[in-house]
Amino acid sequence: MFKDKDKDEILELFKGYNYQLINFNKNDIVALEYEPCNKIGLIISGIIDIKRMLSSNNTIHLSSLSSGSLFGEVIAFSDINIYPATVISSTSSEIMFINKIDFIKFCTDNTTFLNCFLNDLTNKIITLNKSITTLSLTSIRQKISNFLLNEYKVQGSIFIKLNMTKQKLSEILGIPRPSLSRELINMKELGIIDYSRDFIKILDKKKLEDLLTQ
Repeated sequence: MFKDKDKDEILELFKGYNYQLINFNKNDIVALEYEPCNKIGLIISGIIDIKRMLSSNNTIHLSSLSSGSLFGEVIAFSDINIYPATVISSTSSEIMFINKIDFIKFCTDNTTFLNCFLNDLTNKIITLNKSITTLSLTSIRQKISNFLLNEYKVQGSIFIKLNMTKQKLSEILGIPRPSLSRELINMKELGIIDYSRDFIKILDKKKLEDLLTQ
């Protein structure tokens, strides 16, 4: 919602409202899972990752957010306002934190922003539903197939550009990195996909769709 605005423009918008600016280094913890969430975060600069740290030492990557994005807004206004995942600064970043009362006042004073805010919430719910679908799939092959078919719809091509490392992809799918590599090799040998460092080519789209019904 603030992606087209620089720091000075954002600070001018929030002039008269209480907020706090905090700088984080790469890999700093912004918020820990199960910590109370009573403020809304606005990323002024940098990128943050939202991850679940499992007891098995596996990590599930839920989403990445960049400059201009809000986080914590759904949690702060929920009945159980604790972070359901850990927020990590994946680069050096600067984040504005606004308490709930001032954020409500800002929304009330800026109806155009309120409309964009509600639209952004809807998009986040859709993204969350996609994550739940991925995690509900039982096999690694199904998770990869679901990811590729979703990206096929978004990118409109059988050549799926990977805008992330294989490590981050494995976290998004909730599977170990070596298991992802092994399954990609298996699917390539079966003629379902082909791949290079930055792309995965869908060779048999129907087979991917059939895998999700097994």
